This record gives sequence, C-alpha cells and structure tokens, in this order.
Amino acid sequence: MLVVDNKIVYYVSIDGKTIKQMLGSSIRELRIDKGITQEKLAELLELGVNTTNRIETGTSFITSETFAKLCNIFDVHPSVLLSAKPNHILKEHSDYIKAINSSLQRCSLEKLKYVYGIIDVLNK
Repeated sequence: MLVVDNKIVYYVSIDGKTIKQMLGSSIRELRIDKGITQEKLAELLELGVNTTNRIETGTSFITSETFAKLCNIFDVHPSVLLSAKPNHILKEHSDYIKAINSSLQRCSLEKLKYVYGIIDVLNK
C-alpha cells in the first residue's frame, strides 16, 4: 500500500518486511497521538522497551495476543493497525460518528429504536 496525495493505492503483491513496517508505523503514529511513551506501551504490552522499539521500526513482528492488546489499547479495529494512515481513517470515522449523532438528536424515540436495531444487526 502506498499513500499519494492522501489517496491510498494498494499493491497487488506485498512482502513481510513491508507489512512489519506498516504495522510499526501505525503503532508509532497511534501511540504518539494518544500521548503514550514507548516505555508505557511496553509496560501495557508486557514487553521490553527494546522489543517495542523493534516492532515500531518494523524489524520485529508481533504475536496475535500482542496484536489484540494493541487493538484494545488504541481502541481500534485490527484493520486500522495495518493501514498506512491510521489517524486519517480514525478522523474519517470520527466525522461520520459526529454526523450520525447530530442526526440522531432530531429523531423520535421510535426512529431511534429502529436505527439501533439496524446497527445491532450490522455489528453481528
């Protein structure tokens, strides 16, 4: 995946090194955005600081357990961690959430229940 002028271009073929670098870059971006130090992230992940540094620089990869912990720490869907611009994606999500909340404030209770039912089905 490559980002050009804020547009994401997908490669047909990708290697393991690129995946490690994308993941590491996303972790670093999200960590800095949340104001978490590398030391604190290492503590939350129950890893050493050097290991956390190697993950962020793309020289080491993570276990599925660490991947799940990262999703929970940053409160993101796993796909966000493998994206080239995680904060761009989260900003877009945030914009939609704000627009939906604004629209919901004008709905009757009956319509709110209906919308909730739709969201509940979509999340299953």
